[in-house]
Amino acid sequence: MPERISCFVMSGGVGSRLWPLSREDNPKQFHDLAGHGSMLVNTVRRLKARPAGDTPVHVIASERHSERVRADLAGIDLAGGHAIFEPVGRNTAAAVAVAALETIATHGDGLVLVVPSDHEISTEEQFWNTVEKGVPAAEAGRLVVFGIPPDSPETGYGYIESVWKGNVRDVARFVEKPGLEMAKAYVASGTFFWNAGIFLFRAGAMRAAFREHQAAIWQKTECAFAAAATEVSGTYLPIEQYSTIPSASIDYAIMEHASGIAMVPASFYWSDLGSWQSLLDISPTDGNGNVVIGDVVAIDCERSYLRSQGRLLSVIGLRDVAIVSTADATFVGPVAKSQEVKRIVEQLEKSGRLETKFTPAHARVLQPGAWRERVAHWLFEETLP
Repeated sequence: MPERISCFVMSGGVGSRLWPLSREDNPKQFHDLAGHGSMLVNTVRRLKARPAGDTPVHVIASERHSERVRADLAGIDLAGGHAIFEPVGRNTAAAVAVAALETIATHGDGLVLVVPSDHEISTEEQFWNTVEKGVPAAEAGRLVVFGIPPDSPETGYGYIESVWKGNVRDVARFVEKPGLEMAKAYVASGTFFWNAGIFLFRAGAMRAAFREHQAAIWQKTECAFAAAATEVSGTYLPIEQYSTIPSASIDYAIMEHASGIAMVPASFYWSDLGSWQSLLDISPTDGNGNVVIGDVVAIDCERSYLRSQGRLLSVIGLRDVAIVSTADATFVGPVAKSQEVKRIVEQLEKSGRLETKFTPAHARVLQPGAWRERVAHWLFEETLP
């Protein structure tokens, strides 16, 4: 009988590289970007498709999205799992610590699989075949990551350098998003893989890694978890304790420091759908290589991502350009620079613009008092350490 794997979906991100479609109140994971349901629902269904073995599925999400999470997951059997809501975002290290703590509390030193909520993966069968290859290493106490064989010098992904050891490789080092020339060298070497952000481990092994490398994150997360309130709708972490957790990514906090990490090369197609370029690559196109969504008239355009939510968008003579128009904002730029949308979001936030936080549809239904309360809540979060 295959060992139980407790699965945790990290759904606290904003997806700012897909602005203006993705915003803080309606982020990327709740959108249907690949044409077959929301990214969150597709991720949960992929985890539930494990051929054999007990596989409870949990979702770690922002409390501000609790209603949306409950609506998306309505009618889906989580096999004993449930939603866990963060009052504020503290990055992926805290989320992974919560996953380990929940597993220890429920199943002891069991296997844990942590995945992002907003990635496109080719097939459930290939996904689970890859994960199961990492189970022996995880059972032996190693932290296991999954690498994507790169097919281009992508500068928007982190990389993993590995040493050949058969199906399971040793990780030599993690590398943050490189420049173009370095990315080309990585792809040519054959020893570098894209970091898929998927982790498999024993709960006790991750606890030991936190205690060695990030004791403060573990201790503060442990305190918050102990004070959490569990209701029928999910577990709610308390803001008083959770807001004190240092904010860090799991890669920076643990993976770049831990020893003996194993990597399994993925056999599935993968995309983080983190840019308009990635959506252009995976979406159905017209005869000229354009992705056209919504009320769009395109003449003499090639290899462009053209999307309108509402008003007519008419374009002519464009090549390799992304145009995304919503009710209150429009993005225009070369597809090759779509990874840099975050710079626009950062500039808007510095200017105090709310277009990065609220969609017009959500803003219209807020009563004046509720609007002020929501804005005050966001401003409070942004002052946290």
